[in-house]
Amino acid sequence: MTVTKKEQPDIEPSWIDLNVKPSELQLDRTLMCGQAFRWKSTGEQEWTCALWDHVIDLKQTPETVLCRSLGHLPSANIAAHCPDSIVSALSDYFQLKESLESHCDRWAAIDPDFASLRKTQLGVRALRQPVVENLLTFIASSNNNIKRITMLIDKLSTRYGRPIDTLKGRFYTFPRVQDIAKDISIEDTLIKLGFGYRAKYYDKTIKLLAEHQDPEQFLLGLRSQPWAHAKAQLMQFSGVGPKVADCVCLMSLDKINAVPIDTHIWQIAQKRYVGRILASGLGSEHEIQVGDDKRKSLALLARQLASAKKPTMATYEAAQQLLLQLFSPHAGWAQLLLFTKDLPHLNDSKPAKQTKRKTEATVVARTVAVTVKSTMTLRSTRRKAK
Repeated sequence: MTVTKKEQPDIEPSWIDLNVKPSELQLDRTLMCGQAFRWKSTGEQEWTCALWDHVIDLKQTPETVLCRSLGHLPSANIAAHCPDSIVSALSDYFQLKESLESHCDRWAAIDPDFASLRKTQLGVRALRQPVVENLLTFIASSNNNIKRITMLIDKLSTRYGRPIDTLKGRFYTFPRVQDIAKDISIEDTLIKLGFGYRAKYYDKTIKLLAEHQDPEQFLLGLRSQPWAHAKAQLMQFSGVGPKVADCVCLMSLDKINAVPIDTHIWQIAQKRYVGRILASGLGSEHEIQVGDDKRKSLALLARQLASAKKPTMATYEAAQQLLLQLFSPHAGWAQLLLFTKDLPHLNDSKPAKQTKRKTEATVVARTVAVTVKSTMTLRSTRRKAK
């Protein structure tokens, strides 16, 4: 976002109520948990993004979420300027017809520890994002972190997107495939922007998407296909492996059971569920509550994970299946709460652990230093004795 203030509207737009409780939607956690990467904090509890050729402004209050459009492209659909249309679009984006509280009730009945998790991760819900943006964004996510992905997508949008000036500054739309495809040196351009080896993935994927008259509608056609088929189709694009494909399936293509598998999810399954599943039947208050048939299949998966010394594709898939069996049919939504819990920028507990590790490292370093000093002193004493 470039903070310029030209072409501002004469009258500040009014806020519109989305009529959603904080227990159903918390903007900071939902928008900053690694699903979307272009929302900017632009005020106290306010978030802004260029979306659907508009600049959408959101505000969290103690009772609800407010929204408004700060401006739009001249070519934007006139019907979309209507407040009711913006509310409808955002309701779809946040999937507000889904009751997060009802899902949490069901998950807590299976996993008693979800009762506390739902309190700390209040209002984290899966987004339903534009599919081209989601696909091109998650290609940048391999071996990367949220901060750097955000930086790369900002650069991509600034280079190829279209600017909209508002009272909060200038925002860029996510670039259209046809606008990127006009660049005859996509790979070279993205290398200069810092995309590194990922630049060649974008070059190939953009060229494939550009073969379709409307890439967005082409990919949206996968919503009506089974999860496995949609995932396989996405993996035909360069830079798209199982994890990226599952992210797109979950966050754009209505595959609510898609659980993106990576090292983090593997560790969650290992630390949070393996021991409890294998110890089931002992009457613990933390015991997983499932039927006998499901308990047996979960135990097989838990043993497979317990015997793994390091993550492999087989154990990634075991972790995915474990979460599917626990939380289907909204396993992808449940995974988001589990994932968000461990993000340091959204939780106060993580920095404390980092400080502890740093302290432990300092103790080790001091111990080593003392040992080295003692050894040197002993050697010096022996030389003098000789």
